[in-house]
Amino acid sequence: MKAKLAIAAVSVASVTLLGYAYVHSCPPFTSQFVQTCDRAVKQRLAVPSSYQRTGLEESRREITFDEFFADPLRAVSEAAQKAMIGIARVPPVQYVAVIDYEAQESKGASIRERAACTFNSLDGTDAPTRTYWVKIDGEYNLVWAARERKDAMFDRRWRELE
Repeated sequence: MKAKLAIAAVSVASVTLLGYAYVHSCPPFTSQFVQTCDRAVKQRLAVPSSYQRTGLEESRREITFDEFFADPLRAVSEAAQKAMIGIARVPPVQYVAVIDYEAQESKGASIRERAACTFNSLDGTDAPTRTYWVKIDGEYNLVWAARERKDAMFDRRWRELE
């Protein structure tokens, strides 16, 4: 009798916890793609520890090989494109995650923003684990990081001249 009661209590608690997580757009099993997007968005924040995802819309769609190879980071020779197309079993896939989040600015003010994160996959199974492969609002994180470093170096040099 006690075992049945314990099983029922654990079941109710589990369903309640999963329901709460789902309603608050924090599913308990977040995909690798969304986890990588979260890290990429955090890297762009003045106070990364303040990041809190408040909403998520995730989708995927098939794209053409022309769309896949039009991406500057996927640009390869025509021979390489033919070889990749020849071994592909399925069309390429584009993952999209629109993330609503709250964070703090460097001065402590609270902000609410939305970031569109995209990734083009050759076969739909190679979710990115590194942030430089994802685009946030149309810009690769790799490009953003390089620009930010240049801006920071320019600011530091400018202050030295003053």
